[in-house]
Amino acid sequence: MPRKKVCDFCLSESKGLFGKLDQLPDGHYICKDCKTTIQNYGLPLRYDLFQCLVTAQSNMKDMIMDAWLENNKADDALARFYPAPKIAMHKGEHCITAAPAVITVKKDMIPEEDAVQTIEQIQKGFIHNIPDSRERTGNEKVQGMLYETEAALYFISDKFINCHRLGYMLRNREYNDRIEVVTPTKSFTYKVDHADLFYLRERFFQKVNAKKHHKHQHLIYINSDSEVTITPGVYDIPKALRPGIYKVKAIKDAGLHIRDTFGRVRDYYENEEHIDLSDGGVLECTGEYKLQWIGEKKEQK
Repeated sequence: MPRKKVCDFCLSESKGLFGKLDQLPDGHYICKDCKTTIQNYGLPLRYDLFQCLVTAQSNMKDMIMDAWLENNKADDALARFYPAPKIAMHKGEHCITAAPAVITVKKDMIPEEDAVQTIEQIQKGFIHNIPDSRERTGNEKVQGMLYETEAALYFISDKFINCHRLGYMLRNREYNDRIEVVTPTKSFTYKVDHADLFYLRERFFQKVNAKKHHKHQHLIYINSDSEVTITPGVYDIPKALRPGIYKVKAIKDAGLHIRDTFGRVRDYYENEEHIDLSDGGVLECTGEYKLQWIGEKKEQK
């Protein structure tokens, strides 16, 4: 009996006339659902890393990234997936991802003069940081480009520039049409297509950088009985860290990622004060943080 063909992206089998698989020029097979998904994301129709990520189940995405990095060099990943953009950058800064975006602001807050149009030109005095409008009238939707680098998140439009620390970006959101930034005093909502791809590119960049600069090195500095400092690396719980609730202070805020026993991943950033390290999970650090153990369970309010 001939072996059934399987979609190389979602691993579903070919079933009947309407479940027939197409063969790509590179020889891989693809089902109609995966083909539609990849095309909707605007990605080339071929078997590659981000095509696999957008068609994969949520709990498989990190494993796919890790498997790719185990078989490829970090420098190759940077050259292939993060080429230099057309826009000029600050020296040493890399563009992680770029996407067209729209923010709704008060019309009377928009400057009359034109803004600079490259990241290289952006200095403190050129940043406007115009927030979301909370009014029902007098608003204007402003189109621009949203750029994330390892240093900041930039929104560049014709008339104004917003610049944000990466720790103020809200992740793990349930909707996929916006990038949100919330500071202690302002909020910014950038409407984009496929926010999940925006964050997938960020996540993979962090993994690539961790491999490039630290490889398998990971160090825990014990400051006291309840406080430790962790550097980039992967930490098993409870082998490396005791389970419980930790207060977090960023030394270099480049991301903390928790993978629980079910393979689900949650990101923690500077705008979240506590992390919950459950027994059997894994803590992946791509920055540098102080962790202070404050108890086994969250306090009930």
